[in-house]
Formats: sequence, C-alpha cells, structure tokens
Amino acid sequence: MEALQKDNKGEGENEEVRGEEIDRWERQDDEMEATEEDGEEDAGMGEEEEEEIGQEVHERRDVIDHDVNAAPPEEDEEVKRLIEAGNMEQLANLVLNGEGHRLIGQTSDDPDLQGFLNNVPAYMGKIRAVHEAAQEGHLRDLQAALDRRKFAIARDGSNSMGSTPLHVAILFGHTAIIRYLAGRFTETLQARDNSDRTPLHYAATMADNGHYYNLLLKLGADPTLKDNLDNTAEYYMKNPGILTHQDLLEEYGVSGEVANNMLEDKGNSPQRNIPVERSVFWTEEGRYLANALGDPLVRGLTEVANTRPSDPIAYLATCLYNYANTSRDVRNDTQESAMMITTGPPEAVGNFAAPPPASLDEDPDTIQPASDSPETALTSANRDEHGQSMLHFAAARSHGRNALFQLLQEADINVGYRDELYRTARDVAIQAKLPENIQDIDKWVLYMAARGETDKLMELLLEGYDHILDVEDEEENHIFDVVQRRNQHETMAFLQSIPSFEEKREELHSAIRRGNVEEMKSILTPEAGKGNLLAVAKNVYGRCCLHIAVLCQDEEMTRFIAVNFRETLRAGDNLERTSLHYAMALEKVEPLSTILIKAGAKRVLKDLKGRQPTYYFMNKSDILRLKDDEEAMNV
Repeated sequence: MEALQKDNKGEGENEEVRGEEIDRWERQDDEMEATEEDGEEDAGMGEEEEEEIGQEVHERRDVIDHDVNAAPPEEDEEVKRLIEAGNMEQLANLVLNGEGHRLIGQTSDDPDLQGFLNNVPAYMGKIRAVHEAAQEGHLRDLQAALDRRKFAIARDGSNSMGSTPLHVAILFGHTAIIRYLAGRFTETLQARDNSDRTPLHYAATMADNGHYYNLLLKLGADPTLKDNLDNTAEYYMKNPGILTHQDLLEEYGVSGEVANNMLEDKGNSPQRNIPVERSVFWTEEGRYLANALGDPLVRGLTEVANTRPSDPIAYLATCLYNYANTSRDVRNDTQESAMMITTGPPEAVGNFAAPPPASLDEDPDTIQPASDSPETALTSANRDEHGQSMLHFAAARSHGRNALFQLLQEADINVGYRDELYRTARDVAIQAKLPENIQDIDKWVLYMAARGETDKLMELLLEGYDHILDVEDEEENHIFDVVQRRNQHETMAFLQSIPSFEEKREELHSAIRRGNVEEMKSILTPEAGKGNLLAVAKNVYGRCCLHIAVLCQDEEMTRFIAVNFRETLRAGDNLERTSLHYAMALEKVEPLSTILIKAGAKRVLKDLKGRQPTYYFMNKSDILRLKDDEEAMNV
C-alpha cells in the first residue's frame, strides 16, 4: 500500500490523513530474519499423525478457498460507510480480522483507496500463507509470507475461532514457530481469538507437562488475562476437563480421533499439565552449561536448521567460532571505552590508545568459513524500517555533557547512515536545534581521525557522509591540525584525498545520468583499487553508481558495473534497497534483472522494511519517485 501514497503538496487535509493511515498500515513490516531462538524440535508428533492432520487441514482449506474470490455481500452498509468516509484504518482492520472478503469487489473514486481495495486479495493470500505455515510447521515459509508485522496477529477467517498464527502453532505443536512468533513479535502473546483466549490459554490445554505454558511465560505472556468466561489460562491448567486440547482442535476443524493422537504424554494422570521443572538446570553443572553455552548453541543450531548446509558439524563449529570472536571483540571494545576519560576538548586528550600492531591482529589459525557460512547478524546496523539508528533518536534529544559522544564510543555506530529523508544523525541534530549534539558527533569524527582510524573514516566517506573535512574542536582547531599534531600520516593523506575523491564520484554519477558510457568506463578504470572504491561510493542520497545506472535503465552501463564491480550488487541505499530492488519496479525489469542476477545479485535480500526485490514489481511508486529524482538531476 505504501506504493499508493502520494506526496503532492496540493492535496487536502483528508487525503493527508489517509496517506498517514496507509503509511501506518504499511510501515509495520520489519527485518523478518530468523535470528531468534527457535532451535527446538517440534514436540513429538509422528509422521502418520502429521500426514493425517495435513489431509484434514487441506480438506478444510478446499471448503474455504472460495472466500478470497467470493463476491461481497450485495448490501454491506458498514463497508460502504467506511469507503465513503475514506476510513482506511478501519478497512485495514477488517482485513486483519479475517473479514477481507467483505471488501472484494468494492470500488471507490479515491485512487488511493481503490488501490488498497485492489490489493485486498493479495493481503488475504499472505495472511492465509502465514496461517498455513503455522499449521504445518514450515518456519521458512512463514518467514517468507510474514513481510508485514501486523500479519503476525492477523486472522485468516477460515474458521469461527478467530485464531492468530501463534494460536495455530500451539494448537498443532510446532515449537520452532512458537519460539519465532512469540520471541520476535511479542504482541502475539497478548492476541486473542473470538473467545478472548490468548495463546497461553491454548498452551494450558496441552498435554505436554506444561512445556508450552512455561515457554510462553518465559517469553512474556501475561497469566492474568481472562477469556470471555472470566477464566485465566492457569484455571484451565488446573482444571483440565473444562477446556481440552481436543476441544480446540475439533473447533478448529480437526477430528477428535486425530486430536487424541497429538502430543499426548505416555502418562494420563489428571494433573498431567502441572508444570514440571527440568532438574538438570537446578544443578550447579546445569546452570553453568545454560549460562555459558545456552545462547551460542541455540543461535548456532538455529542457523544450521535454517541453512541446512552440506556439512552441518563444520557449519556449527564455524558459527560457534564466529560467535566467540564477536563476543571477545565486543568485550574488548567495552573495556577500552571504559578506560577512556574524555573530559576536555579532543586535542587535550593526550594519550589516545594506539591501535594494536598488525601482527597481533593476524591469526594464522583463523578458521575460514565454508562458502555457505552464515553472515552474522551482529554486523547489522540495527536500524529501523525508516532507516534510523539509535543515534538518530539520540541526536533529536538533549543530553548531558559528552553523553552522545560516549554513546558513539560504546555503540560505534556509523554516523553516515541516512534515514528515509536522507538525514544523517547530524542533520537530525541540526533540525532539532541541538548544537551540543552536533558538537559531539563532530567530536567523534575528530576522535577517530586523531586515533588514526582511517578505515572508519573511509566507511563514512563511502557512505556519503559530507561533514568530515569541516570538523573543528572546541578551540577551533581544524581536523587537519589535530591529525598533524598526532603524527597520523596515513590519515592525513586520506583526508587530503577526500575532495578529489568526492569530485570523481560526482563526475561518475553525472556521466551515468548523461548516458556517457566511455566517460564512465574511464573513471572506473582501476587505479590501485580506486575504481572499486568509486563504484561502491554512495552520494548524499545513499545511492552508488549501480543504483543510478539501473534507475537510468541503461543496460550497457548496468552490465559493465555489475560484472566488473560485483560488490555493488550488495550495496544498499539509505533503506538498504539494492539495485535489484530498483530494477523490479522499472519498465525494463526483464533485461535489467537478468543482468543483475547473472552477475550474482541475490533475490532474497531484504531491505530495512523487510521487502525482497519482488515486492517492488507490484508496488512501484517508491522506486519511480527515485527515478524521477535522478532524471531531475540531469536537467
């Protein structure tokens, strides 16, 4: 739906409100990566039972599949009133509550609203896919379909229960799905069905010795919530005959015979659901193992389950090795930051910690991960769907002296990241009229330069950060003076090269916009690696040369850059959209996407909104606006 938004300033106030409602509906998506702790096996369900359940579920689906394509009621006064009022939020709630079929075939004179109505079947299909994956225990399918956060609590309207995906996952005993949904989307823990029962109420009926019940409590479920009969989940656990797992399954559409075979413990005592603590974790050895190895093992096993490598043992070993290295680096950085006292201006800090000798950084026994090794999630920028990091939020608020600088020391966030409005954290501080925050950010840049951290300054330059050379300390000493005083010759040479590098970058981007292939090739001709750096360098809009070539729909330029500078294929813009994301929204989608994919572009990479490139094939407006911006720059 975000694809339907319009930014025309002449629109009336009502249209702006509708745009905000569309925006809220659309922006609930998140980076839906399976990084949560979902490594447990599904609770003991045999293959025969699963097959039998699957047959019943598919039979039930056949009965309800007509809902998506069914015509709406001839007279649905409520829907008509909502459409006439342009109430996008309430219409979206109908879809999320499993009543999307009421909107099928409805029309509106408002183009934004009509665009939403046209997309209702697609939204219903996604919600249905999430529920099907939750039923069948297919975590990957669920993650693929769950590209909007609100789908995690959406109902599919396939039965009268009004259950959400977490309700369904508990009902069918899929532990990995339960861990993923409850751990990643905490709002699912409080979601209710049509009888006001939470997932914890469902878990209380399971004959699993309280395993799911305790799991949900640990993940944050509220045990005090009551259903429409004024009963808590604990009440059903202590009174197992009042509401049973079989009752819920039959209400869902599964036969009683199959229900009897699901998740039943060998014992059949009346108190089978009373929680039983696992004694191993009460021992000293158990507590040590849980604290020392629990998190890395769960993360590693989750990666193995999701990736399914050819050599799972070596793959797990690589995961654990990378986890240990990352944890060690984080501890070292924290200890180093704690030892630094920065009470005066940067140039008064006489003893910057010198970087370790190169020989200490080299590890001859470094394990080289396999080609299918995972990319650690700890290297992510931790930015939200609007491109903002914690630094953007911190820059918009006043703090005590040096507080923002200390945050930068501890978090080590790249200050060059831009949000969806192309603002760095420094830009946010300027708009908030907080000069002390601007000074702290400049102080951080000066601090890195004084320490000779040329690599980090290079990251800023490649990110398109444009406030490196104009930095001064509190005594108005220019960055060149401070670096020269510290005898950081390599850093000084780098700083001096920045103006010519930025000029070359702009010449390159301009040549691409003008369609001058020869000029582009001459600029990108490798000179001691400068061609590679220019290729991945982003401008103040977060776009590298491949982004621009794709927006210009120039196949020859796109092929040259993609083939010769493959690192550009993974380069993301201010919202981490790759060139393939761009290509999917353009007229020449087929030749451009073919070129990019053959060169090595990945079709599964998600942007900060959790969208894969294919999303923009149907929702083009965001990318088309970028295309218009690029065309305007060429005037």
